[in-house]
Amino acid sequence: MKMHQLRALAEIVKAGSIQRAARAMNLSQPALSKSVRELERQLGVPLLVRGATGATLTPFGAILSKRYEVMQKELDKAREEIDWLKGTLGGRLLVGMSPPAAGAGMASVFASFRQRQPSVELELLELRPAQIFDAVRSGVIDLGIVHHYGATDVAGLQCVTLKSYQTVLAIGGHDPALPQCIEQLWDREWITSDLADHADGYISVLASRLGIDPPSRLFRCTSIAVYFELAEQPQLVSHWADNISPYLDMKFASGALTRLNLGIDLPAMDITLVYKDDELLSPGGALLTKIIRSAFDL
Repeated sequence: MKMHQLRALAEIVKAGSIQRAARAMNLSQPALSKSVRELERQLGVPLLVRGATGATLTPFGAILSKRYEVMQKELDKAREEIDWLKGTLGGRLLVGMSPPAAGAGMASVFASFRQRQPSVELELLELRPAQIFDAVRSGVIDLGIVHHYGATDVAGLQCVTLKSYQTVLAIGGHDPALPQCIEQLWDREWITSDLADHADGYISVLASRLGIDPPSRLFRCTSIAVYFELAEQPQLVSHWADNISPYLDMKFASGALTRLNLGIDLPAMDITLVYKDDELLSPGGALLTKIIRSAFDL
């Protein structure tokens, strides 16, 4: 199996046909077809379905194409590391963050990194936790900083808990008939930033801890700005992490939110650094990881 054969397969998929891929690569169509057929013979399986309208991947070809993309990303990173050592290029560093993680003092971390490595092209992307795990695993992004509740055990990834925050429950407005027990609390409508398929979301972890099903009325809102506004709606139950204590104290004092104290053991919100492996980090990724660990006394 050779890289030029894998590239031929990838170019055919990208172009949609062998003919168009051959033109894009400045090769003859027979030469390109030969590369793919040699690869198919080596593996003993068909990789392409060839038709009058073009060529598509078989399930075998899809697996190979996916792995080739990962290999290509790793090769690109290797080139960046070599250029870094040569001093000819700063490189590029992609970091995924889930919104609540931004409140953990990450701005000063990134400012410190940019001051020490101004030539590195640093990009911060706002993503959901599940998206960050997938993107780090596939090599699309270098590092992830995610929020989660409960234990996190993600196969194939390094997960370093940076900080934990206690959480609180609140209800919108001033309600003289505050819930006095779990049943009354569960009868209310809740607002959450968790998606329905987020098994490690706040509501799921809390319900599991209490040994009951999640509330039947859930208002899901992934926009943090909108969540902050909607949470003030009367009788709507919301959950918060105390990394925004000044904001919550102001809202509690004004009556926009009312804190709920039912003696429930609430899940903590953990902020976690996620990456593939220390050996696979680029020089920029290794430096940023070091700065992050130092900022959190790790």
